[in-house]
Amino acid sequence: MNNQIHLKTVSLVTALLAALTAVLGLGLTALPATAANIPEADITISTESVVTKQWDQVDVKCTWSVPDKSQPGDTFSLQLPAELRWFGATTFDLKNPAGRTVATAAANDAGLVVFTLTDFVASHPLNVGGECSFTTQYALEPTHGGSEELNFVVGDSVVRVPVTTEPCTEDCDPGVPTSAGKSMWWADPAQTKLESIFYMPPMAFETNDVVVTDIPAAGMEINCSQVTPRVGKVVSTAGNIVEPYDNGQYPATIQCSPQSLTVSWQGLPKGEHVELFVVTTVTDSSLDVYENNGTVNISGDQHPVGTETRRSVASGTGDGTAETTPTPSPSTPATQTPTPTPTPTPTPSPTTSPTSAPPATPEPSPSTPPATPEPSPSITPPVVVVIPEEPAEPNEVDGREQLANTGAQGQGFIFIAAALLVLGSLFAFAGARRYGQRSH
Repeated sequence: MNNQIHLKTVSLVTALLAALTAVLGLGLTALPATAANIPEADITISTESVVTKQWDQVDVKCTWSVPDKSQPGDTFSLQLPAELRWFGATTFDLKNPAGRTVATAAANDAGLVVFTLTDFVASHPLNVGGECSFTTQYALEPTHGGSEELNFVVGDSVVRVPVTTEPCTEDCDPGVPTSAGKSMWWADPAQTKLESIFYMPPMAFETNDVVVTDIPAAGMEINCSQVTPRVGKVVSTAGNIVEPYDNGQYPATIQCSPQSLTVSWQGLPKGEHVELFVVTTVTDSSLDVYENNGTVNISGDQHPVGTETRRSVASGTGDGTAETTPTPSPSTPATQTPTPTPTPTPTPSPTTSPTSAPPATPEPSPSTPPATPEPSPSITPPVVVVIPEEPAEPNEVDGREQLANTGAQGQGFIFIAAALLVLGSLFAFAGARRYGQRSH
């Protein structure tokens, strides 16, 4: 009895293992192909920008291509050199003329740009490539004029690109401003916020009242927590106020909303300098140009001021060619020539003239028995043997794609599952037989 229970347990465990193995095999059969990096991707890079100072904009253009039969999800990358900082939208699409996305690009804070192929290449696997353009900033202060070599890393190779540098050599600092004005620039590489400065000449009278207003255009909002007024007598060679500040001695009055800002000072002495820094947040990232206007009123003398900043754009193109499958020519079936059946010679009939009367039936001779006519042999129709047409050879498929879709591992697991099921059945049969013997 114990042996019977043992055999039943073994057969049950074997059946469970078979079922789990079969499920695992089916799961492996359905696994998709794994995306891969494309070290053979080709990228050429160029720029026509001229650098004069740190944070100057450097516009980069490129052309790209990948090997034929690259798969959706495959990637290739481009690493910016240390001299450049990515500037602008961190993601963009590379589309064909019909608007279909061939690849997507994403840049991180370290300047690594990763391109990922889309499902477009599955139906257009040949001649996949295109162009791209994006904006960077020169992160270093150029020290001399001439040509600097920038080293872009593409996969396992380095692409060397020259950039022209022409640093300022005289009258480079703007110095103390002589009139009221405003400047604005992007405050972050992702271009989600802008920073601006209102500047003005030193106070000209013994006592001065100053009022500054700021009105952002559509697509922008003032960040009221990042309004910074400054007052002081010391300025740098660039014309900006530096410590020690006089903010506590001449405090500013601030009235702020997302769409309007007013900052005022009263009783500023002669020679005092005033600045106002304002940060605005982008609310509409689809605009190409952002405008910000305002006024500076110094002791009743009002000056309209305004500025605009353009958004740098990263974009690209791509395309590919569909693979043409040759139309197979119909196979000519092999035919077997049937063995001809001999055609019997028919008994000749008497020739009858169409106009003559039918001949009279001859009287039989009394000594000669009438001849027995020989039966006409039946004519057997020829037999045609048709050989079934052989199937045409299948079109050759790229080996990489076959490996990705055959699911050979799953079939192996299913085979093992079948073997385990058979083994479990044998254990169950043995247990039943042993139980039958013991019951007798």
